[in-house]
Amino acid sequence: MIVESFIIDSESAADEYLRNLLEKHKYRSMNVVTMRAQKYIKDEHLKNYFINKAKEILKTYGREIE
Repeated sequence: MIVESFIIDSESAADEYLRNLLEKHKYRSMNVVTMRAQKYIKDEHLKNYFINKAKEILKTYGREIE
């Protein structure tokens, strides 16, 4: 059996992953988001999209973004 590594390879996948990640209070930090971006996203444009989208979402939760 071949097991592929999980990757985020589209904006829609990034949106879905962020929605699921940030609904859990313990993951609502840019440190977590940045770590996940480095681990799961190869494309730099998509990585920037993911991080910027997370900043927007975290603002709706009242989190201060550095």
